[in-house]
Amino acid sequence: MMDPIPARMRGSAIVDEAKALDQLVDVAGLTLRWREAIADHAVCIIQAVRTGASHGMKEEFLGEYGLSSKEGVALM
Repeated sequence: MMDPIPARMRGSAIVDEAKALDQLVDVAGLTLRWREAIADHAVCIIQAVRTGASHGMKEEFLGEYGLSSKEGVALM
């Protein structure tokens, strides 16, 4: 039996990005407040990584979500 996550990813390769994002937001069921908090936190993490504030953060992230994991492939 095929793993459902990669199968869904392959099936979504030609889906309109805006529509796909809207569907994911609906499935997550997050309020606008939660989505804003998540986005703010993501910006902080990205800024820290870009400025090199935590050199080990990049390696930790790649170690946690490397391309050898399903999560890493999904993030890429």
